[in-house]
Amino acid sequence: MLIRSAELGDLLAISALLSDLGLPSAGIEEHLSGMRVTEKDGVVALAGLETHGTVGLLRSVAVTPGEQGQGLAARLVREVLDAARQQHLDAVYLLTTTAETYFPRFGFTPVPRSAAPAALLASREFQDACPATATLMRLPLKEPTMTRTIPGLTDQTSTAALTGALRAPSQRPLEFWLQGRLLIGPGYHVTEVKAVSIEAMDCGGQAASWRETVIQLMDGSAQEAVAGFMTTRKFLAIYDRVTRRIPVRDEAEVRFEYGNATTPAMQYHVSHIEAQDARVIVHLRTPGVQCKAGDACGEPAATAQGGSCAPASSCCTPVAADLITLG
Repeated sequence: MLIRSAELGDLLAISALLSDLGLPSAGIEEHLSGMRVTEKDGVVALAGLETHGTVGLLRSVAVTPGEQGQGLAARLVREVLDAARQQHLDAVYLLTTTAETYFPRFGFTPVPRSAAPAALLASREFQDACPATATLMRLPLKEPTMTRTIPGLTDQTSTAALTGALRAPSQRPLEFWLQGRLLIGPGYHVTEVKAVSIEAMDCGGQAASWRETVIQLMDGSAQEAVAGFMTTRKFLAIYDRVTRRIPVRDEAEVRFEYGNATTPAMQYHVSHIEAQDARVIVHLRTPGVQCKAGDACGEPAATAQGGSCAPASSCCTPVAADLITLG
């Protein structure tokens, strides 16, 4: 299927699809440039973005009944939200009467109608297209204190990179390896998917916040092991079911948590994903601890003086007793 920007010649098909699904089409033509469509012998799915000042309005998320259940809506929504980020919008809003449980997976949360910006109130959806009973939801795009990646950690694998790699190949057994060896045997379970927000301060006094996605794995029984490894399709079905209810973020680093009676539970980083003909392997690596102050701290013998963490200050190393002062 082809995903592309909507064109003027798509207007009739777009209006027909929205009408069939009972969705409003008012204002579509004037905001056609912000709409994305999926084409398969015609328009079968769409999602649009209206820009109103510094905020956006996500609208007209629709998939023809014959193509539902394939993730088309989610792909289009993510593309539209990426476009909103590229425009440096502060936030994206939406109005819905039926899908308030669908959009939290993208980070949307319900807000009072009174919270809508004035620029948004002038839109056709607010004026006459959506009923006053529609739920207003908001996704903030600018989070000054939240970094997209973990400070000091390189070579992170994002949640989107993992799920995208697993959706690409045809259905295959999914294995998890650590340092070139199988970590968890066949019959394993995916027991939990956690969307984690962390606020921290490093040894240099710099505050940071970030998000992680933690997916917990557990050994199965001997009987379950006979059935073999979980397939990529089943793994994604579990993941997608979870993300309908909690806001797992695409940009968050993904980790896998695993332990058993003989191996302590640990959260592993994803090194890379290897798609072979007969299986897909997620290669893991053990976590490490490092000075997140980075170059601002350094590791020389000299000890930091004062309240700053200057380059080469070694501010996260032990301090001689005679240099310790209590203010």
